[in-house]
Amino acid sequence: MKVELTPESATWVKAELDAGHFTTPEDAIRHAIDQARLAALRVTIDASIARGGSNTGDEVMAHIRNHLAAMAAAPKA
Repeated sequence: MKVELTPESATWVKAELDAGHFTTPEDAIRHAIDQARLAALRVTIDASIARGGSNTGDEVMAHIRNHLAAMAAAPKA
């Protein structure tokens, strides 16, 4: 898959590489995608709390652990 970045995104990737935070542009993009996925999970959790969700703390933590495990197991390529 070929992805074209905006100039601002390309600048961020280059700065992160130059700072040594990532070894490849792909690593930086994977990180950004993972952060977006985590943010979406946080929105879901916050919405559930706002609705007065009926899940216990243990149930929420189990869901988060399962979700993070699935993210880690997802193919990186």
